[in-house]
Formats: sequence, structure tokens, C-alpha cells
Amino acid sequence: MKFIHAADVHLDSPMRGLEEYVGAPVERLRLATRRAMDHVVELCLTEHVEFLLIAGDLFDTACRDFNSALSAAAQLQRLNRVGIPVYLILGNHDSRDEMARQVPWPENVTLFDHKRPHTVMHPRLPVAIHGMSYPKREVLENLVPDYPTPSVDCFNIGVLHTNAGGNPNHDSYAPASINELVTKGYDYWALGHVHDYQILHERPYIAYSGTTQGRHAKELGAKGCLLVTVEDREVTAVEFRETDVMRWYRETIMLQPDDDEAALLDRARQTLRQITQAADGRLAAVRLQFEGRCHVHQQLSRDATRQQIVANLRGLAGDFGDDVWIEKIKFRTQSPLNLDAMRLRQDLVGDLLRDITAIAEDPARLAALSEELLKPLMARAGADLAPREDNSEIVMLDDPQRLVAWLREAEELLLSHLAEESTP
Repeated sequence: MKFIHAADVHLDSPMRGLEEYVGAPVERLRLATRRAMDHVVELCLTEHVEFLLIAGDLFDTACRDFNSALSAAAQLQRLNRVGIPVYLILGNHDSRDEMARQVPWPENVTLFDHKRPHTVMHPRLPVAIHGMSYPKREVLENLVPDYPTPSVDCFNIGVLHTNAGGNPNHDSYAPASINELVTKGYDYWALGHVHDYQILHERPYIAYSGTTQGRHAKELGAKGCLLVTVEDREVTAVEFRETDVMRWYRETIMLQPDDDEAALLDRARQTLRQITQAADGRLAAVRLQFEGRCHVHQQLSRDATRQQIVANLRGLAGDFGDDVWIEKIKFRTQSPLNLDAMRLRQDLVGDLLRDITAIAEDPARLAALSEELLKPLMARAGADLAPREDNSEIVMLDDPQRLVAWLREAEELLLSHLAEESTP
């Protein structure tokens, strides 16, 4: 027996802010979640599975756009034609209270009730599926104690949208411990809510399939679903299968002291080539960050030159056809000058560098810098402050870490000018 465990499809997720990116492949990004769902259905058909589980958040915005509902129903109808049942629970994004419309589900779809956990038997196999849909967006209570006891002489599956084990990167909805999932006595727990593929426990298997398609730069790497094989009521294999049609990458490129603009572009080109090969025909959405003490840093400190380098970097994507989109570019480079040695100099430059360090290490002086200089400056500048290429925004001036970072940037800018003046 084989079945597919999927979750967090977030069908027609809006991909917020795409219009702000010049040259973004907007339509390809908008259709990515639908195409990923297509791949889930294709996998069900090609692997001849007995059923499909969807552990919550099939929809992202509760079907306010009815086209999402029609798209989902059409895909699941393909499974209905070949007799593959679908077992579905609602999660926090598509909870019953959030659902704006009634979805025209085909007859092979079982939508679990939102009032209490209950059990559904597979029509042909000794398989008991236990589940519950979210009645509202924020379900803060533990649902596991109310899940039914295992059915005798059956392979028992629990379907649950939960933050199991207290993952700090996700809202603590329907919290549960791994131990209580184990002791419930089920043979497999199909979990949703966490967007990364994870096996939390084996025998019984407790697994997150992760999202079927990464939707932003924090959802990196391959995304997909799980193909589960069962023999004699024992899970014999849990295989991660990729379903994503685009993939997000964040790459840090370390530059060397002698690297100029040509070297920077060459290193970026090599990185993009490697990413394209790894993406295997998918659209690669790439965030590039450059670090290191390097010669090109002084060029990056001049806005006009920096903008030209950014344009040249974006132009590299064209070398790879339609397979690469450079989503964002960040520079965290430093001057190749020896900062420690210059800080020891007994002259105006050494004094200034020592003063910057002293302010950065003194919370009181940092606060005074913000109140007496930066806040009045920001008030005068107002909307005249244009956003930078990396889309960073002006942040709260009461954040000491941000203030220290600005001081270090000013320090590096000073060194860049010194390096430029010392260049024959």
C-alpha cells in the first residue's frame, strides 16, 4: 500500500510585494503553487497510490478568490476518476471561520469536521484515518487528547495541523509534544503547519511533509510531499518527492582583497551557473550577498558605481535564459585596509576610529547619538531618503544593534575614501 502525505499547499498564495521587484517573473511566481499542486496529483497517479492526505492549509486566503476553489476541485476530480480518495483537514489559513465560500468538492474528498476529531475508514482497505479541521484561525489548545483511540486491526493514521515539539519559527497552533503523539498508538502521523520536511520520530513515523512550493526567500531549498509505503501494517519507506516548480536560494559570495568588479561578476556568474544546474529546470529565485575585505569595496561606496555594478549583476541572469531571477542583492563588503592597524595610529584618523569604537560599545553614548543627531536628521530628511537597492528600510532608531551596524558602515565608508585617496 502507498499513499501521499502533503500539506501547506497555500494555493494561489499572493506572493506579497512582487510588483516592487523590477523584472520579476510575476506570472510564473503566481502560478507556482497551482503547478506544485498539479505535481502532487500527478505523483498520486503515476505511483498508483491508495489515497492522498492533505494536512491543512490547502488554501492560503480561505477561497475568497473562487478560482482557487475551482482549481483545487478540478485537480482532485482527476483522482476521483480513478478512484483515489482524498482526506483533507482545514488549517489556520483555511479554517472553517475563514472559509468565505463553499468549495464544490468531488465525491472522493472527505473533509474532516471542525467540531471534534473523528475517524474515517478507507472504503477498500483496513486503514483508519483520524483527523479534525480547524474551526477558527487560532487554535491554541492541544487537540491530541480528543483524537479517537486506534481502530483494532487497522493501519491508523492521524492527520493534524500542529506545532509539534514547539518549533519557535511557527505559531504555536494546536501544540502537541512528540511523546504524546507516540503514545497515542497510531502507526503514522501526517502533520502540517511547519513548512520544512521533517521526520520527528520513527516507529511510529511522525512527519511534516513541508510546503509543496516555497513562497518567499525564507523558504529555501527543495519543497514537496511524502510518498509512504506500508507493508503488513508497517511503514517500510517514507520518501520525499519534489513538487516545486521554482526554488529559492540565498548565496553568500566571499570576495578576496584583490577582487575588483570583474572578479565580483565572475564569482557571481559561477555561483549562478551552479544554482541553475542544481535547480534542474526550475526557475531559481536567487538572493546574492557579497562579503569580505576587497578592492571593489571602495567602488561600492559610491552610489553611481554601486548602481552600475548592481545592473551588471542583474544582467548576468540573462546568460541563463529564463531559468534565473535575481531577487535581491546585498553588499556586506569591507575595505581591504587594515582596520586594526589604522585604529592604533596616533593621528586624526586613529582618533576618529577609536571614537567610533567607543560609541559602539557604550549604550549611553549610542542613545545620545540617536537622540541628538540621527532623529533630528531623519526628521529633516523625511521622505527624501530613497530606498537602497537591497530594499532595506529605515528602521527604528532605538535599536542599538542597528545603530552599531550604521556606525560600522560609516567606518567602512571612511576607510573606502582613504583607500581611494591613497590610490595613485
